[in-house]
Amino acid sequence: MSDLPPLSSAQRHRYKEADVIFVAQDGFALAPARVRCYSFAKLLRQKGIAAEVLSFVDHLGAKFGGGPVAQIPEEEKLRLNLQAFDILAENPHAVLYVQKAGYHVLSCCMAAARHGNKIIFDYDDYDVDTSPYWRLEPWFPSLRPDVLLSSMTARADACVVSSTKLLELVGRNRPNTHLVHTVADLEDFNPSHRHLPRQRFGDRVNILWCGDVWGSLVLRDIFFAIDAFALIPPDVRAGACFHLIGFGRAWPELKRRVAQRYPDIDNIVFHERIAPERFSEVLAEMDIGVLPYADTMFNACKSPTKMFEYLLAKVAVCATPVGEVVHCLEDGVSVLLADHLEGFSVNLGRLIADHGLRTRVIEAAYERGVRDLSLQGIGDRLVGIVRPLMQADAASAGPSVEDHLAQALGRAQEMSPREVAIARGDLRIVLRAGDLAEIDPMRWTAPLIALLNWPGVERAEAITAQRLGQIKKVAARSRNAVRVRAESNLPLTERPAGPPALSKVTASEDWESPPWFAWVDRYKVGCSTFPRYLDDETTDAPRVNALDRLDLVYNFYKRSCGAWSRGQTVYALDRLGLLTRVQDAAVIASNPDGMPAFLSNIVHHVDAINIGTEASEHARRVARGETDRWRLVSRPCDAERLAVHHLGRLDGADLAGKRWDIVVVPDGAVFLHGFVATMAWIDARLRDEGCLVLTMDVLLNGACGSLCGPTGIPARLATPEGLNRLFEELTGLRVEGAFDGSVSDATLDRVARTDGPGTPHFVRQTGATFHMPAVWTLRKRTFTPMDSWSELAAEVGAV
Repeated sequence: MSDLPPLSSAQRHRYKEADVIFVAQDGFALAPARVRCYSFAKLLRQKGIAAEVLSFVDHLGAKFGGGPVAQIPEEEKLRLNLQAFDILAENPHAVLYVQKAGYHVLSCCMAAARHGNKIIFDYDDYDVDTSPYWRLEPWFPSLRPDVLLSSMTARADACVVSSTKLLELVGRNRPNTHLVHTVADLEDFNPSHRHLPRQRFGDRVNILWCGDVWGSLVLRDIFFAIDAFALIPPDVRAGACFHLIGFGRAWPELKRRVAQRYPDIDNIVFHERIAPERFSEVLAEMDIGVLPYADTMFNACKSPTKMFEYLLAKVAVCATPVGEVVHCLEDGVSVLLADHLEGFSVNLGRLIADHGLRTRVIEAAYERGVRDLSLQGIGDRLVGIVRPLMQADAASAGPSVEDHLAQALGRAQEMSPREVAIARGDLRIVLRAGDLAEIDPMRWTAPLIALLNWPGVERAEAITAQRLGQIKKVAARSRNAVRVRAESNLPLTERPAGPPALSKVTASEDWESPPWFAWVDRYKVGCSTFPRYLDDETTDAPRVNALDRLDLVYNFYKRSCGAWSRGQTVYALDRLGLLTRVQDAAVIASNPDGMPAFLSNIVHHVDAINIGTEASEHARRVARGETDRWRLVSRPCDAERLAVHHLGRLDGADLAGKRWDIVVVPDGAVFLHGFVATMAWIDARLRDEGCLVLTMDVLLNGACGSLCGPTGIPARLATPEGLNRLFEELTGLRVEGAFDGSVSDATLDRVARTDGPGTPHFVRQTGATFHMPAVWTLRKRTFTPMDSWSELAAEVGAV
């Protein structure tokens, strides 16, 4: 219940007489309400329109805004909506400006249903994964976030979005949709105090990241910027200071990890949260603001309020080319953009070292910001949207979509909410298509096929039975699995029951094994491991945290073949009892890999061996005292147990005295500098009964007489008579367990066309060839002579 006193009669009267009422789920402390409600209302009042804000936090006493609204019990959310409806219902003429598709929209819909109030729907973040009423969703599918968004978009009299990407998503189904950024107010953010002495943050070139550190995604973004700062040559970096001002669930974790990762860099400084109304004072002493957004749908859709504040306060912007920055600013003129770590680091270093460049970028951005990206600059646009507007059945009986999909797909775990959202998104793309034959086969996934058979799909998606039947027929013959099975030279049987084998091809269904999921939940130790809520914050914390975990772990592994290869490797080592402090390990790779960092927390010592083409350049950079790029991985690392060797081509004398219990060679790197030389080098350093794990592609179709490419083997070798037999007969290594080449249609559906590694799909298509990664786990019985390695290479066609 609310601890706030009841609204005064004067405030109730202002709501009753308002021309526009902004209805906000959040409070003033958060930018969506502060800018898109309070500031917009202030702007309209300056234009002669009576505008008020009704905030569920500030006026009705809701305990949380933003992400933590999930902690509010649903019965409390309903009570707050009834309280808001009681206020809104007193004004039958006001335009209701509904900010977000959150739990608060019910009050506006009820008011509009009673009196016919016009509604402007404001959508400022891609949050279809956030369920406002997840307990009620099985009974009222219209409350699901995607359906609620669709309903609000379709029924509102006008829609306002905050970014170009959201304009594309919403505007294609709603012509009366307008782009209005979440801008900053020139009265609060301006350069008027930049001439004053810097008393708070010092006179070095000050770099700023600020905001809510709410979880793993934003942690990853922040570390991108911090790592870029660490990569700047030390003499340049010494002239700057990187300030982080924040709060949130992962804020303590960020501070802990930075201290662990960069104990010797003293110009990375943390400051606790500073109130929004005081932030202009902070920006007056800042020189560079970083926007290190990863290329995700959430970041692409957001409107970066921080960027607009930077522009108006004359703070130079260094960013990744994601989201609104590419639409609002010009690279090299009003912003510096780079989409990879080294480029971002170079840009940041240039802005630190070159005062003239920084000034030119700032002045160009300031001019653009004042004109188009300030509250004052968007005033006429907002008035033009508002002024013209001033003159759910219960769910049908049957299983929920999650329960239906889980049963149809044979899932042992619950369906990941994100996976359900992806399937429904694919279905909507199919429904909008004019010609079903033109649909990309990648859309016809196993979850989508199952969704087509859900009893509630016709009602939920407004599909006729005839249309649904047509779609099912096309899906049955068009899915990638049909084509891959028909062309594959590897017998692709359905995966048998039981835990995953130790040597096998990728298979998304491996992780339906409860023991596997318990294992990965134990060993997935990246930035995503802390819970969203503590037990005492909400009575529903265990369930909410479990669903969050499902997305962060289960869905992460299912949609990334690279993660699968690494996960399968550690799974095999764990099953063989090799993950203990007494072991020594090596990881031989051509690109930075998270495996050495992971193993450093478990085994006695790990050697990361770089045999990539840029090994010499990495070695030179480390020799100059620069940060080693191979240590910049997004997982905890015991630096004292990890050594990095930038060797390039392996030489017989390299690390001759080393002996390892575990050697991991990912991504076909065993073929990079010659199969015979590499295997002999490893064998000489692998202890008896030690374990070698090889990851390489299996070429499923095409010619099978020889190795097809530097990282792939023909399908004939991924059989009991293939590598298993050859290793057993010709070498001192034996494959642990029979190789498992079985795989489901759900895995084979995940095909991506690519000319190189790195795609997040299980099956890749290069030209006409299908290939997918596989892992071989081998134990050393005895030493193998060089002649035997040469004989093995001749048998398999290796170079």
